[in-house]
Amino acid sequence: MNPTIEQKSAIGLAVQGGSFKVNAYAGTGKTSTLKLIGNAKSYQNGMYLAFNKAIATEAQSKFNSNVSCKTFHSLAFNSVPRWLTGKLSKRRLMSNQLAARHGLESYKVPVALIKQRSPEDTTRIFSSKHMANAMVNTVGYFCRSNYEEIQAAHAYAALPDWMDDTYRAELAKIILNAAQEYWHDILNPTGLYRLEHDHYLKYWALSKPVIHSDFILFDEAQDADPIMLNVLNNQSAQVIYVGDRHQQIYAFRGAVNAMQSLDIAETRLSQSFRFGQGIADVANKILLNVLDEEIPLIGFDQIDSSVAIIDSAVADAFIYRTNAAALSNMVELVKIGREPRIEIDTASMIRNIEDAKKIKAGIKVLDGSVFEGFNNWEDVTEYTESVTGNDLKALVSLIDKVGENALIESLLKSSSQDYDCVVTTAHKSKGLEFNNVKLGGDFFYKQATEPGVPVLTEDEARLLYVAVTRAKKQLDISALNPLFRAIGYTAQEKAA
Repeated sequence: MNPTIEQKSAIGLAVQGGSFKVNAYAGTGKTSTLKLIGNAKSYQNGMYLAFNKAIATEAQSKFNSNVSCKTFHSLAFNSVPRWLTGKLSKRRLMSNQLAARHGLESYKVPVALIKQRSPEDTTRIFSSKHMANAMVNTVGYFCRSNYEEIQAAHAYAALPDWMDDTYRAELAKIILNAAQEYWHDILNPTGLYRLEHDHYLKYWALSKPVIHSDFILFDEAQDADPIMLNVLNNQSAQVIYVGDRHQQIYAFRGAVNAMQSLDIAETRLSQSFRFGQGIADVANKILLNVLDEEIPLIGFDQIDSSVAIIDSAVADAFIYRTNAAALSNMVELVKIGREPRIEIDTASMIRNIEDAKKIKAGIKVLDGSVFEGFNNWEDVTEYTESVTGNDLKALVSLIDKVGENALIESLLKSSSQDYDCVVTTAHKSKGLEFNNVKLGGDFFYKQATEPGVPVLTEDEARLLYVAVTRAKKQLDISALNPLFRAIGYTAQEKAA
């Protein structure tokens, strides 16, 4: 296939030798463009960096021999001392053991007023085990950051947001001291603690490493952790950042959108090869009317794509905003004879359902449970019916409708390889594509707003953009018609 004008522009910038970014819309031939760049720079050695081993391995089969494909972690692992990586095999200490070693205690913590779930929910016990978990998570936040020392902000972020702000800040001071001790043990060759993969990545990053390549291709750059971005910013080699700034949907994990934060030359890939103009038109209402884009996404003229009403009996994929809504849909699909495979955080969902059973039985749930703060199921029901926009309504409704045991049984069966459709969430759908996609009606938006107030936040708009652009041939947005009308999409749907 001959390169497009946009691909030629990216190749031209690459040959010039300076660092730049390629903002690539959904389905716009990102991988083929990177391969073309690698081929055009065959006289140099390149490094393709991916987030996981499977992607790096697949990429290696597509690039010529002048480009090595690795992950950040594999680069770090091969560069740090063997005494450090040898600690990967150490036995992991349990949270109660960590709490005892660091003198961490349990605390009775005031609950922030807006987080209280019943009149009695004014204080909660934050156990010594959870203090230990917060200590470990503090080190995790530090390892993904570009700081050289653990900050109080890392400890504060590791504590739950239901805590009263003042008390949370005080506990963060205690956690910070423990986290510093924990990190020093990791860096000690004779230390007791088990090494985690982010630990040796941080050790490597702190050593000011040099990546020995003439050019570096950094894929999915919109999802970079600050530590990765910092390492690349300090390289003398040419760095080509590739990604879609509007597919950055992991900000809640601390990811940094390199496609927006880097003040360097930029080129575009706006011609999609995944879907036709019918689906591109829907995506453009999000890009241009909500996300302040100026350049539209262009559909592929060789694919006939349309917005259509798709019968649940024939849809290839169902994409929802929440796990609970996806699970509810899976139950309904089974009733009509379909064999769905559900792609959600199954383990987390089962934990939530098991906790619902505990609440109903009068058993106290652990700190951090989605049902923390409730004394009984009546309190849960009252909360979901009276608090507008709460995060439990879909799950509680589903539990009341289907029952805990039936839901858990469905989830345990849902990982079968023998399936005729996929049910997933927008977060889990990233990187996937399907011929016929039906969107769920549970995406978050404001149904009535004042003039000048957007119906979608930018985070929610990006998530919806990801969901819309999973479809190749037909897209059913009927469950979200009010939302799409509000952002300017008014085309008539046809029956599939």
